[in-house]
Amino acid sequence: MKKFLTKFGRPLLFLTLSLFAIQCSESDYDIEPQYKDASHFEGDVAIEWNSILNELDRYTEGYKSPIAARAMAFVNLAAYEAMIPGMAGKYISLAKDNFRVSIPAPEKDKAYFWPLVLNTCYKVAIQKFYPTAPSAQQLAILDTYEKLQKKYSEKISPETVLRSLEYGGTIAGLIYDFSTKDELADAAYQRVNDPNYIPPAGEGNWQPSPPDFAPAVLPYWGNVRTLVAVDSDFWISGPPEYSTVPQSRMYKETKYVHDRGNFLRDNPENESNWIAQFWSDDFSPLTFSPASRWNAITTQILQERESNLEEAVMSYLKVSFALSDAAIGCWQNKYKYNVGRPVTYIRANMDADWNTLMKPGLEEGFYTPATPSYPSEHATYAAAATGVLANLFGNECNFTDHCHEGRTEFKGNPRTFYKFSQMAEESGFSRTQIGVNSQFDVDGGLQLGAQVAKAINDFRFQK
Repeated sequence: MKKFLTKFGRPLLFLTLSLFAIQCSESDYDIEPQYKDASHFEGDVAIEWNSILNELDRYTEGYKSPIAARAMAFVNLAAYEAMIPGMAGKYISLAKDNFRVSIPAPEKDKAYFWPLVLNTCYKVAIQKFYPTAPSAQQLAILDTYEKLQKKYSEKISPETVLRSLEYGGTIAGLIYDFSTKDELADAAYQRVNDPNYIPPAGEGNWQPSPPDFAPAVLPYWGNVRTLVAVDSDFWISGPPEYSTVPQSRMYKETKYVHDRGNFLRDNPENESNWIAQFWSDDFSPLTFSPASRWNAITTQILQERESNLEEAVMSYLKVSFALSDAAIGCWQNKYKYNVGRPVTYIRANMDADWNTLMKPGLEEGFYTPATPSYPSEHATYAAAATGVLANLFGNECNFTDHCHEGRTEFKGNPRTFYKFSQMAEESGFSRTQIGVNSQFDVDGGLQLGAQVAKAINDFRFQK
């Protein structure tokens, strides 16, 4: 126990000593917490920590969407593994069965309090996956931990509290250590843009795009280890053949992007401007990443449903797995097909001065992501996440997304949806309106995301 307290910091030591200082009689304690599984508790521990993950993604430098998606997935994997003994023995250990990580069992005939296990697991895992978080977010981690610890330590014996803390921290450490074995992904926030990557030459192939002509983002991310999906889940139809003939699909769909951009510049009150800005999660620290947007949407759904702890843990696990594997598949196809961005095509063939509309909250200039265009990142994440959410809760949703409510830098007024599939389609559509993807990019992303969602939905989590 001394080793555990030393390892996980002074705040935990202070809190633990404070717990021992509380004078209670044995009758004051809940003496059978081991019999209370996760379904008996509200979902606030999982919900609050996943909200912290969204803030970390927004403010921590270098956490582009594939990196953020992977971090969320491994943090929620740690939470799942820590909670398996507290979920009525229904679930298999993915770490043990799929990744060959030895997960210790709780001590036989000893009490554990599962909200406390989970609270420490989240704290330790998040601190490991976000070591460079700004001081404000580091403070938020400590505040969240202490608040939940205080709430759930009442009526629990100090011995059970300490045993629960130790177990949660141990599982978090084991999952993090496993994650570091993928050298391509480990600490990737330190090397987001790769100046050594040389894009393949050829007509229509992606090259660094205006305005900043930044080097490629994570060009080898398609080789990162997946969690569930396999190579066949990443096969998609492919983009249309490059052509500048006005009758070709590539010309027509890119011409639509050009014309639509010009129209929306002249008509700022058109609803498509709202849609474009509403879904444009591309500017840290202005917003979180496109992958984390779906984690935030999952949080809203769980809060509306007043989900218990088991439902919350399982929902975050499946959605984050879908997002992480979707990112790998998306990046694999991006650098397989190397399709140039619409702005490059338009400037070469239609309008040498054309710009995207992608600048929400920015005072000057515009922006184009430093990755190939096909498939659309937004569409891929959206189809993967909504495919899982529809499987969990049904496609009919009547859901209002408040992710950007109250923002003044761009139009983030809440939008209401009646089907999860509608959300995916609108997220993809937004990219053609803002000017960074053509419709064939969106179609490829929706196909890919749906296939990843199916892989997650078909995967056996239960015994």
